[in-house]
Amino acid sequence: MGKEEKELTPMLAQYHQFKSMYPDCLLLFRLGDFYELFYEDAVVGSKELGLVLTSRPAGKGRERIPMCGVPYHSANNYIAKLVNKGYKVAICEQVEDPSKAKGIVKRDVIRVITPGTFFERETGGLCSLYRKGKSYLVSYLNLSVGEFIGAKVKEEELIDFLSKFNIREVLVKKGEKLPEKLEKVLKLHITELEEEFFEEGKEELLKDYGVPSIKAFGFQDEDLSLSLGAVYRYAKATQKSFTPLIPKPKPYVDEGYVKLDLKAVKGLEITESIEGRKDLSLFKVVDRTLTGMGRRRLRFRLLNPFRSIERIRKVQEAVEELINKREVLNEIRKTLEGMSDLERLVSRISSNMASPRELIHLKNSLRKAEELRKILSLLDSEIFKEIEGSLLNLNKVADLIDKTLVDDPPLHVKEGGLIKPGVNAYLDELRFIRENAEKLLKEYEKKLKKETGIQSLKIGYNKVMGYYIEVTKANVKYVPEHFRRRQTLSNAERYTTEELQRLEEKILSAQTRINELEYELYRELREEVVKELDKVGNNATLIGEVDYIQSLAWLALEKGWVKPEVHEGYELIIEEGKHPVIEEFTKNYVPNDTKLTEEEFIHVITGPNMAGKSSYIRQVGVLTLLAHTGSFLPVKSARIPLVDAIFTRIGSGDVLALGVSTFMNEMLDVSNILNNATKRSLIILDEVGRGTSTYDGIAISKAIVKYISEKIGAKTLLATHYLELTELERKVKGVKNYHMEVEETDEGIRFLYILKEGRAKGSFGIDVAKLAGLPEEVVREAKKILKELEGEKGKQEVLPFLEETYKKSVDEEKLNFYEEIIKEIEEIDIGNTTPVKALLILAELKERIKSFIKR
Repeated sequence: MGKEEKELTPMLAQYHQFKSMYPDCLLLFRLGDFYELFYEDAVVGSKELGLVLTSRPAGKGRERIPMCGVPYHSANNYIAKLVNKGYKVAICEQVEDPSKAKGIVKRDVIRVITPGTFFERETGGLCSLYRKGKSYLVSYLNLSVGEFIGAKVKEEELIDFLSKFNIREVLVKKGEKLPEKLEKVLKLHITELEEEFFEEGKEELLKDYGVPSIKAFGFQDEDLSLSLGAVYRYAKATQKSFTPLIPKPKPYVDEGYVKLDLKAVKGLEITESIEGRKDLSLFKVVDRTLTGMGRRRLRFRLLNPFRSIERIRKVQEAVEELINKREVLNEIRKTLEGMSDLERLVSRISSNMASPRELIHLKNSLRKAEELRKILSLLDSEIFKEIEGSLLNLNKVADLIDKTLVDDPPLHVKEGGLIKPGVNAYLDELRFIRENAEKLLKEYEKKLKKETGIQSLKIGYNKVMGYYIEVTKANVKYVPEHFRRRQTLSNAERYTTEELQRLEEKILSAQTRINELEYELYRELREEVVKELDKVGNNATLIGEVDYIQSLAWLALEKGWVKPEVHEGYELIIEEGKHPVIEEFTKNYVPNDTKLTEEEFIHVITGPNMAGKSSYIRQVGVLTLLAHTGSFLPVKSARIPLVDAIFTRIGSGDVLALGVSTFMNEMLDVSNILNNATKRSLIILDEVGRGTSTYDGIAISKAIVKYISEKIGAKTLLATHYLELTELERKVKGVKNYHMEVEETDEGIRFLYILKEGRAKGSFGIDVAKLAGLPEEVVREAKKILKELEGEKGKQEVLPFLEETYKKSVDEEKLNFYEEIIKEIEEIDIGNTTPVKALLILAELKERIKSFIKR
């Protein structure tokens, strides 16, 4: 078989050229009205998108190749499905008009869409990680809303930090080993890049923003420019001419926020319930925002509450003023209603993806922003004064759009009907010609009859010649010299003139030229608007803050919530507190009080299942969190201390994919809490120790309580079934017993959901089982067995055994420590130890023993 017979078709040869440049992508190759996938890409596309797999010739002497395709006008839906599954998609577009092409149509890859860069939909963002010692330099870029931040994060806090952002794709150095849990817990797509990419990205970032160092943006660690540069360069390299406006990066200042790790976010059900339902989340229940900017701001505040009492009080002041000035609040809400998502518009307009209607949305939103600025002038709160002074007047941009675009433009930019009359004189002329072609021809014909005196002269048209002037043979002698003969007939001659040719060109090409000119005018308008988009972005941020504050105010008015007193002391006192989510879906909700003081800072809460222990301790965590956002609370009154972190251990927390058991995962969580909590933290523990045997669980729980009391001093709520833990009230500083009240009746127990001092009377496990519908036979047998276990002999044997178990665990720890000290003493080389060195060793051993005894 000859070489020529084996050659690919020109189109496939072009396809191979681009596929070799993007081997890790599915290449969508534009053919007419379809994007086609070939070879292995087609097989993948057919499987993932449910498309029919067909084939086409590849060239002489070659087998047919697999192919499938999607219509270009609905490609985004298919791209979204592929990207959500983790694929990268390269768009190979026709870059010249096929009707004017000589040979194969020119094509080019105009954009690469990856999981972290599909900004048409607010599906997620892009992150880069660069390891430095035991920390990571982290950057996050969300192209859909223009969010660009950087931070230095400790390795052990990396997952907690990343979980607060909507991340879909992570950029790392090739060969970089990431924490094992990262991909599995957060479900991220990893993209490996060469070391040079980070260095080149750094240079590109600094060059494009015209700064010598990222310290100009407020960053302290210069090395963060490697991480920031990587996401910046990756976004530009993949999005090419479609890259939206990327704002200057901002530092994420961890010290300014209350620490909430991933367990706390899940345990307090901030963004979704334990079952994964977003409609039962805290965010959903408290959200009264009216714009996309405000909604994102509220979500960020819930995940990153203020740790500054000044910032909390500023928000509280603004919320209180809106509550007291309801007419102003109503005006603000009326203005915000229907306002477009300005952050998303900035992204779409700057990436040349906005439709004309989106520019109209921008115009209307800028008008609303100016109305909002005037409304804010009626308010006195410091935060509103700052926003009013910072909101920029962009009426010039709105006026330009209003002057140029019709009020209801079509969706597509190349179909005409976009530009208002009076914007461009030539466009008006073309429209007049299109709409008055017949009239213009009649007027010209009348003019020629008058000039020549030939009354039988007429203007006609056919597809071959176009427009012509027809004169009978008898009148040829009167034809002027500027008439040019086109055709001779048996009884007439046909002519044309320069004026008729110009008129013909205008008439026949009017619509095409109208569409082209309107598109050009639209592009010029868009370019002018793009110049002001950084100002639009500034206003978007400020409007988001206003929306956030009005949401808090509207919620407080709607629910009758009360302003808490946030203070820098220790005590946490809540009177008649309610869990906002449970209250939303429960009738006759029973409120409860909380009083955590320096004398009673560890509350051990007992009671049966379903009595409300877990809901109560979550409630305290949620109310504390909300207070740190500046929100009012569902309480009669509250004094909430400033906390540095909220730690939770709630639920079994199995991480089976990582091969970690329930109990091991529980102990890892508790270890994290004990190693990181401070006296200013709030700790919430639910059923610690239940993942192991009863005796081990009791011993561990007692040891944890004792450690928190003696070493940390943090405010702690511990819900437990272990009644044995209530004995600590008399033995361990700060421990106070509470229980959820249960009423015993002849029919069984009735839950009152009231928190009272003291320990529970029992676990009432069998009564709960009966309520759950266990067969009566099982319930009777369980009661019989329980009676035997609770006999006098059992009481005499079990409790001493539990105490002995706990004592043994303490003794074993002491023994291990002393054996370690003895071993170190035995290993000392006396012959080679100087007197000074011996004294130093002795001092160190003494200090270690002293510290251990204090424990």
